[in-house]
Amino acid sequence: MDSLLSNERVPFLRSLSGRFTLAAVVLSLGIFVALFLATEWYVRGASRQALSEAVNTDLAGLADIYATSGRDELLERIEDRLAMEAYDQADRHYLLADATGQRIGGDMARWPSLSAENSASGTIALEDGSEAYARATQLDADLRIVVAHEAGSESALLSNVRSVFLAGLALALLALLLLGIVGARALRRRVDHLNRAFSEVGDTSANIDFPGSCSTDELGLLARNGSAMAQRIVGLIAAHRHISDQIAHEMRTPLMHLDMRLRQAISETGDAEVQATLAQSREDIRGVARMLDSLLDIASSEARRSDRSGFENVNLSALLGDLADLFEESGAEAEIAFEARIADGILFDGDRMQLTRMVSNLLDNAFKFTPAGGFVELVLEPGPVIRVRDSGPGVRDEDKPRIFDRFVRSDGQAKGHGLGLALVRAIALRHGLKVDCRDGDPGAVFEISKGASS
Repeated sequence: MDSLLSNERVPFLRSLSGRFTLAAVVLSLGIFVALFLATEWYVRGASRQALSEAVNTDLAGLADIYATSGRDELLERIEDRLAMEAYDQADRHYLLADATGQRIGGDMARWPSLSAENSASGTIALEDGSEAYARATQLDADLRIVVAHEAGSESALLSNVRSVFLAGLALALLALLLLGIVGARALRRRVDHLNRAFSEVGDTSANIDFPGSCSTDELGLLARNGSAMAQRIVGLIAAHRHISDQIAHEMRTPLMHLDMRLRQAISETGDAEVQATLAQSREDIRGVARMLDSLLDIASSEARRSDRSGFENVNLSALLGDLADLFEESGAEAEIAFEARIADGILFDGDRMQLTRMVSNLLDNAFKFTPAGGFVELVLEPGPVIRVRDSGPGVRDEDKPRIFDRFVRSDGQAKGHGLGLALVRAIALRHGLKVDCRDGDPGAVFEISKGASS
């Protein structure tokens, strides 16, 4: 990939910490629901058991009163207990009836669907629509009784339990969210620092600060490994530059010596055919030297990605204006109309020589493919955006994806090594720029703008 490291920030919910926080919230919610259901089931069972025991105790006491003191005493005790409801806030109800179910005493109007002979118990509906737990029993052949206690205390207890659980759930979720957000911010700061350190790998200095390398956690290990990797990469880049310089020196020297010998041989021979052959050989040697220079420039630019050493504040408007003056003369000689539309005052941080070569390569390419009578256009706009358009044959659609690769030449191109556009892309990427090719209708348009191409 030819893309620069991205400075994109991952949204909270897509980040690892965000997803962990969300998972913790969902898990906590599930645990709270399970605990609430278990607690409600237990409270309902315990309340029903307590209510059943209270009804049985109340009924046993009344039955004992009837057995020892008779019906009149029983009626008085029932009335006393009903009168005490306002005092002890007990929701008790009674019905003393004869064998046919006719009311003799108590506050209940009719006999419920409970069998007194079997001392049945269960939940019944009262006249006001509320529910109560009741038990019926047969006191003698002509007398039976029902004792009912409302389940209001159970409902109140369950309501309190729900309130406590909801409050606890809200506090727990709030605490988890706050903890997650605080933890995510702390983690994001550390990751951002690491990303910035990784983006600096490839600079001329190996002393890249990977923060947190002293930490004993996973990010500390990542920081230490990143620091070691940066040192190795910078060392490899330095070795590459050294080897490149050595290759350039070792190959240029014998080529130049050979060129001098050929020039001397041309001057010493009088044979025109031999002179033509030697002249062609000199041209071939110079072509090899130019190809070598281009390859070294491409390799150097690609190796120095993110390396801003040698950058300065370049006046692009002035730089392209000077280039336009030079190519205007070339265009006149080739009978090609040349137009430059350059915005004033556009500044850009970069390597002046590389920027010059990047644009001049595009212009050379445009003039090379534009026939006499055609036109070439150079545009500079704020951004910066540099656009070179020609009226040549254009670039075929199948060639566009690879037009910036090394040794790729358009159909019909006989001269050159196919390295000019590869060097344009390498220089653009080093400067954080991208270069695109599209149809010019007619011809082709090459545009350089901010961004990273892949």
